[in-house]
Amino acid sequence: MEEATSPVITINDTEHKLHDLPLESQQHVARVAQIRQEIGNLQMQINERQLVLQGYTNAIVEAVTPAEDEAEAS
Repeated sequence: MEEATSPVITINDTEHKLHDLPLESQQHVARVAQIRQEIGNLQMQINERQLVLQGYTNAIVEAVTPAEDEAEAS
């Protein structure tokens, strides 16, 4: 039976097999991966919110622009 290959991570330009690291370090590596995923998800949410914000901003500008044009024509 073939032994499953352990993921390799690079720390300070040195490659380490994950299963060779102390358990606490393995847990830290796992947590770092989770945090990176969370940051990616949050960044996606920020980007989506910025688009929604821009949409509302454009709607406000469009809503007041005709009123200003009519006021100038009077």
